[in-house]
Amino acid sequence: MVLIEWSKDLELGIPEIDRQHRKLVEMLNEFYTELEKGEKAEAVKHFLENLEEYLKYHLDYEERFMEEIGFPETESHKKVHQMFKKLYTEEKERFLKGDVKALRELVAFTFSWLFSHIMKTDRKYADYINNTKS
Repeated sequence: MVLIEWSKDLELGIPEIDRQHRKLVEMLNEFYTELEKGEKAEAVKHFLENLEEYLKYHLDYEERFMEEIGFPETESHKKVHQMFKKLYTEEKERFLKGDVKALRELVAFTFSWLFSHIMKTDRKYADYINNTKS
């Protein structure tokens, strides 16, 4: 199993948000490492707890940040965040009811979110703030 490496492609140039995005990378790597050690129950418990906490503080922080800079696409960006929160809740419920596939889907979605959402969707407000500064 290969761990995710933080790269410049994931950096937005906004220190606090980059720090929070790094936390998501660390969370996924911790999950993979615990699984590899055979600590499946711990890995799952930590992943679900950490992701839930992350979704609460990071998405709220990002939304406040977009509002503060006057980013014109804030409302549509918030809808994407709501979709992730809803998906998390639904997949967690399915998993807790015994559907192991739900956990795999949630991990896969989180992994793809890291690359597609940060590199494309979040990049828009980073570009916006850089263009309004100049």
